[in-house]
Amino acid sequence: MRRGSSVVWATIAAIASGALVSTQTSVNGHVSVEVDSPILATAINHGTALVLALIVATATGAFPRARRTLIARRADIRWWWFLGGLMGFVAVFGLILATPEIGVVTVAVAVTLGQLIGSVIADSAALGPGGRRSLNVLRVVGIVVAVLGITAGSIGRFDPGNLALIPVVVVAGVIVAIQQAANGWLVVVTGEYSVMSVINFSISGVAVGTALLVTNAIDPIDFGATPWWAPIGGAAGVVVGVVIALTVRTIGVLSSMLCVAAGQAISSILFDLVIPVDRMGITAGSVIGAVLAVAAVALAGLGSVPPPRLAFLNPRKTPR
Repeated sequence: MRRGSSVVWATIAAIASGALVSTQTSVNGHVSVEVDSPILATAINHGTALVLALIVATATGAFPRARRTLIARRADIRWWWFLGGLMGFVAVFGLILATPEIGVVTVAVAVTLGQLIGSVIADSAALGPGGRRSLNVLRVVGIVVAVLGITAGSIGRFDPGNLALIPVVVVAGVIVAIQQAANGWLVVVTGEYSVMSVINFSISGVAVGTALLVTNAIDPIDFGATPWWAPIGGAAGVVVGVVIALTVRTIGVLSSMLCVAAGQAISSILFDLVIPVDRMGITAGSVIGAVLAVAAVALAGLGSVPPPRLAFLNPRKTPR
């Protein structure tokens, strides 16, 4: 597949995964309200994701292949690549905690800002498998447009009562971006997307399981209040993790996060309109923010495609 075509498909996939992120955020937020426990909602999310990842990895015979690849590339492995699951636990818990208070649209706006910050860090420091990606003019303009979209989307959404939750969501966004860089490397060293997911959710499962036991010991949780549709959030999370791990190798962490932001911006409006998790409605700023987010994706996507190499500019490859 040609480079330009790969970028187009990676961009479409990342935007679609952004819609799934909103699905995950909305479902988890509603679960948190139903069971009155953000930590139980987080545990359901990660538990579902781990079970699905194990089923897929086992059914496809991914573990033996991943083991051989890991052994072959042992010298190249970095310890921090395996912390993606822990990062995911912290980020998802923060989002679940905030969503019932500030709504899906506001979470999408704030987490986008965090993702932009984290993505710039990841790309500039060459943390992802796509290598170092400098901030060329188009990518800088894309960031500026995205920030404008964030500002527009926030109009009418924040109030003094929930202002303290905004930094929590922004930090969660930063963590998500760094997590995707780590996940991208896990895909490289294992060669298997499902095994990457198993590693992620196994590590996060230890953290969330411990937190759930401690929370239940302090204040007993009503597990019977869990709705039947609660696992949908975790299932969406599995798909998102695999898709983004794939796209960061093609378009970089920043462009992937911008695409996710666009998908989130558009779909979160629909979720807050149809099945709102808070009491705030859709504002004109939210719609404007979604449009600007899509524009930012287009600009960042163009900035990810290397310029064509013209033979007449290279003396050694001048046509005879």
